[in-house]
Amino acid sequence: MAKRRTWLISNPLPNGSTSCNKDLNGGYGTWDKIGENLISKLIGRAKKNNIKLPVLCLSYIHNIIESNDIECLYTECYEESIKNILNKEIECVVIYGSIVACDLENKLIREIKNISKAKVIVVGTYPTKYPDQFNEAHHIICGEPEDFFLKWEGKLKELNAHQKIIRSDNLVDLDKLPLPKYKRKYAKKFSYRPMLKKPTGFIEATRGCPYSCGYYCTYGENQGKLIRGHSVKRLIEIMKELKVMHNFKSFQFRDPVFGLNKGFIEDFCVKIIKSDLEVEWGMETRIDLLNESLLRLMAKAGLKSINIGIETPDEKIAAANKRKLCSQDKQRDLIDFAHKHGIRINAFYIIGLEDDDMQSCLSTINYSLSLKTYMARFAVCTPYPGTGYYSDLSKNDRIKDKKLSNFNQQELVYKHKNLSEKQIKYLIQRAYFKYYLRPNIIYKILKQRLEK
Repeated sequence: MAKRRTWLISNPLPNGSTSCNKDLNGGYGTWDKIGENLISKLIGRAKKNNIKLPVLCLSYIHNIIESNDIECLYTECYEESIKNILNKEIECVVIYGSIVACDLENKLIREIKNISKAKVIVVGTYPTKYPDQFNEAHHIICGEPEDFFLKWEGKLKELNAHQKIIRSDNLVDLDKLPLPKYKRKYAKKFSYRPMLKKPTGFIEATRGCPYSCGYYCTYGENQGKLIRGHSVKRLIEIMKELKVMHNFKSFQFRDPVFGLNKGFIEDFCVKIIKSDLEVEWGMETRIDLLNESLLRLMAKAGLKSINIGIETPDEKIAAANKRKLCSQDKQRDLIDFAHKHGIRINAFYIIGLEDDDMQSCLSTINYSLSLKTYMARFAVCTPYPGTGYYSDLSKNDRIKDKKLSNFNQQELVYKHKNLSEKQIKYLIQRAYFKYYLRPNIIYKILKQRLEK
């Protein structure tokens, strides 16, 4: 009897006191380096302990590999990856490439090639745009890797027949994807607290975004404008199966903008209400797509959390950055309505946009304090490689930082017209201090943790 083949999926995370989640930011990843003082480190530690996401594409690849009668190991530890390579006959290693941890990922690729004959395949949205950043891998899959593996017959010689760059198409029908495969020891730690109950299952209803924000947003740039999705029936089946398998108490949808297809949200909510799936869920959307009747229906169907991008309250600054704002009156009214119906709002703000100065950034921080949002995230304006914004700044010689791992939404990587790196760091820390060190916010978070 032939010995069973073994593959390794490695998603090495940097050791540090702050959270690093590679599935966020369109798959480029985020790393919350808020500051160096004690309070900043405590906030960073809280984020690391409470925000823990899987990389969705790896979970699909995991299932597909095992469907080809191949044992598939998974780890998020650099040292454990090396140990597996040394102690087992690993045929192939799949590594997720990100911008925030590319140094560590490339270090792992070099070490694997030094100690083993295993093939190294890199996948991800960042290597799709910049495969040369992972040039030491045997293969880089450019495009959505699930499509390649779904068409793959499970033989190593198929891989050997390919050039270094393997082109893969974007999936049109997400129902063709298998159930996400998670190792139990990781799944029980998945979390999106305090927005949702732990453990949280991370899933997607759709891919793609038709909005023009692809100029600066990695989601729209990488997933394309075509909306591709699961059927509502299949989506609820996935939620039911994952809930049973991992005892998930909540689900967070990873769609760039949830519910863009006409009638999808209504259909989904009605079927959730009629099903026996008693679970809370969260999603990300644009606030201008919401209204009170829709929020009321979603709350009835278990919606507990919404991520929205407010970014800046200044219309002139928004226009200078090719961003369209929802009116402040509508923002405030819908946030208040959601608050009354038990829906927690997590608002995203950007510090250091084009034309921002100290006063406009302080106004953004003050505006964040005036809304009844449950949580807030403050990020430094970051021009991501592969976007039109990065290209324009690069042409004007304004990209000052060449270290890719610093493109993490907490470092100033370009030459700002009005703000220094020191001022940006001050503003980010001030934003977090002012927002989270309020008695009512501390009380809400502590109360929810005690309830769990």
